[in-house]
Amino acid sequence: MMRKTIARAALLVILVWAGGACNSDRLTEINVNPNAPTSADGQFLLPNATQNAVQTILTGGQFRSHTGIWTGHLSQIQYPDEETGLVRPSTMENAWTGFYTGPLRDLVMVIRQGVEEDLPNYEAVGRIMKAWVFHHMTDYWGDLPYSEALTHEDSVNTTPVYDTQQSIYTDLLAELTAAAALLEPGGDGFVAGDLIYGNDFAAWRLFANSLRMRLAMRLSEVDAATAEAQFVAAYNAGGFASAADNAWLNYPGPPYENPMHENWLGRDDHAMSATMIDTLLSYNDPRLELFAEPAESDGVYRGQPNGYEQVVDPYTMVDISRIGNYWRENGAATPTLIMGYSEVLFLQAEAAHRGWIAGDPATLYVSAVTAAMNEYPNAPNTPTTGEINAYLAQPEVAYAGGAAGLDQIYLQKWIGLWMNGAEAWSHVRRTNVPYLTPGPDLITTSGEIPVRFSYPDSEQSLNAANLDAAVARQGGLTLEERLWWDAN
Repeated sequence: MMRKTIARAALLVILVWAGGACNSDRLTEINVNPNAPTSADGQFLLPNATQNAVQTILTGGQFRSHTGIWTGHLSQIQYPDEETGLVRPSTMENAWTGFYTGPLRDLVMVIRQGVEEDLPNYEAVGRIMKAWVFHHMTDYWGDLPYSEALTHEDSVNTTPVYDTQQSIYTDLLAELTAAAALLEPGGDGFVAGDLIYGNDFAAWRLFANSLRMRLAMRLSEVDAATAEAQFVAAYNAGGFASAADNAWLNYPGPPYENPMHENWLGRDDHAMSATMIDTLLSYNDPRLELFAEPAESDGVYRGQPNGYEQVVDPYTMVDISRIGNYWRENGAATPTLIMGYSEVLFLQAEAAHRGWIAGDPATLYVSAVTAAMNEYPNAPNTPTTGEINAYLAQPEVAYAGGAAGLDQIYLQKWIGLWMNGAEAWSHVRRTNVPYLTPGPDLITTSGEIPVRFSYPDSEQSLNAANLDAAVARQGGLTLEERLWWDAN
């Protein structure tokens, strides 16, 4: 009897083992965490990528400091590293790594899902936003890993080749063209995941074409033929046609609030640049009361000259105008403008001046200035129609034509790019308008205002051969080495 019991038990063990062997995959399930998925839907990845990218490029503290100061919009009245041309290695490290492992990785996954699941709007929006991020990155650093970066999340390449900025721009223009063609206005969307256009894919097409115009114009001084051809094609395809097409990132409320307001709650780093304040004052610009607050000490609008380690004597911090409270004290819900109609009109005014497109540059110039005046329609102190007309009627503002007219387009565009330090910095580097005088405390090699960022230290450790080749190709590592398109 005992032998039969033992035999039955042995048979049961064998059967259980055999059953497990027939489904060996189940043996590893005990090591799988069901609450840690290995992939995510694009509707959840896109908002995270959008918010992270926009905050880093346009509203985050360090990058806003660099680009806002080096373009003459802002000044730094505490911890003035950016004023002196000092680039913190940690800032470059965090930004570089953050772009590749954060929004770019998320966007690649959105694109892949769009391709694999036949969701063309996923693929197209992912490609547009990826192009938007990469165009800023190459405008910061020049050559960088592009074609061999982010090939697959499961295949880590720690030594990707650095693509030239020229080749990156060529591909970005192609990507935007292809993405615009992919978009299906009636197709599947991201549910609530599209923070910019809420699944309006016709608007996404306008954004892609407008961004293509921006990138095409960037090449105007180094490859005029390509710049013209790309601009005309994008213009004919159709960009922003009114302010209703603007690309905004809105902030719905706590914990999602404008980072500039959050900075105001605990710090007081930034003030108005003397360059911006003096320009607004000299042209009787009605945007002065929107862009800036009067000095606390005497109610005067007064900016701080850039390139100084401290507030210039005889003034102290209470004598310097702060950024307008529409962005700071009252700015919790103030949206961030990613790209606006006024910029597109300024681009078209320049293109008409160059003879690339039909149209009167004077008319486009007036429309661009008017649109820039109305960029923030819900803000206090938004200029009235009468104020705008009076501003445009001033001899110094009225379009002069010729070389002077082009400089007017450039200057007004620089003003209109307020709060978009990244694009304003690129605009100043390409046009030299306005001409910015280096301050006395700049510690750069030549004493000039930086025109690029430094590469992160980790690249020298992990990808030295490719980094060294890129540096040699671009002429050196200093912050004064111009980018490929910066030829003016």
